[in-house]
Amino acid sequence: MSEKNEIKEVTMEELKSIMADGIKEIIPDLKKEVLDEVKGTLKDEVKVNSDEENLEKSANFIKEVCSEQKSAEFEKKAIDSDTESFGYAVPTELSSFILQAKDKIAKMRKLAFVFQMSGNFQLPTEGTGVTGYWVDENETITESNPTLNKKTLGDYYLAARVLIPRKLLNTSAYNIVNYVGELCARSLRNKEESAFVAGDGDAKPTGLRSASLTGTIAQAGSALEYKDMVKLYFALDEQYRDNAVFLTSSLGMQAILNVEDDNGRPIFDFNTTKVLGKPLVESADIPANLGSSADTTEIYFGDMWYYWIKDGEKMFVDTDKVLSKLQVELVVAEAVDGVYTLPAACKKMTGVK
Repeated sequence: MSEKNEIKEVTMEELKSIMADGIKEIIPDLKKEVLDEVKGTLKDEVKVNSDEENLEKSANFIKEVCSEQKSAEFEKKAIDSDTESFGYAVPTELSSFILQAKDKIAKMRKLAFVFQMSGNFQLPTEGTGVTGYWVDENETITESNPTLNKKTLGDYYLAARVLIPRKLLNTSAYNIVNYVGELCARSLRNKEESAFVAGDGDAKPTGLRSASLTGTIAQAGSALEYKDMVKLYFALDEQYRDNAVFLTSSLGMQAILNVEDDNGRPIFDFNTTKVLGKPLVESADIPANLGSSADTTEIYFGDMWYYWIKDGEKMFVDTDKVLSKLQVELVVAEAVDGVYTLPAACKKMTGVK
């Protein structure tokens, strides 16, 4: 057999040595690849950590300024500072932050029936119905003359207009157009909620308080009692109670929360926020200073689905340049109407305190 075809026997120790030499040769390249990967990962982590650190600084800054123990320290450092900046460095994330007040909470649009349609809409409602009679043979049946009433819903425009100086647009770190647009939209939402509850129907929706409800009752005594709430509950016909809610002012809420049943238990359930098994809703647009004593209010109990809201044109935003005044004009508007369509589906208690 030739030397070329001879198989050389390799011991285990020699095999280990050969493998070690091969690994040594590839280690430099492998090490470089690993290091490059680690560097890239660390770079990303540093960026993420930096972002998180900035956010944390912003949060801590707000907490410190708003907390009692830090307010005095903040003011002192600001006064004692010889430089133009405050003692506390304001994080860059706050340069475009504007503290905004909260709006009142809209209730009617959530409870009502809402639909979209432009132009006038006439909703036929039941007027006089049909009467059935027990009759004998050969007796003439008394004639019924059913009629229909109509509830008309139109397009009432609700709008807000603001002129914004170009200088403010160019120098502010905050998006002023978006901010002002948001303020206008919030104002319109607040305005329409007030109209849905207390609107007089004059170029605006007819609110619940202006509806011609049937069967209004009055609180019996000097303070709201359990029997008053029971009377209001059963004043509403049974067929309208399934989806009915109690709606009242902050004063009415306080009165209801103080009412106890005949066994001395509060009728308001804090776990379910219900009264007599029905939701209790607070409205900022029901006055708390009604009546001659100026400290009485109203409680409504009814199915608010029968309050219909027609969105003739959904809220829109438009802008235009006023070059002669170096301003930008921003207009936010919507077309909307609302009316309580079935007076029998809601009852009202007056003189509540």
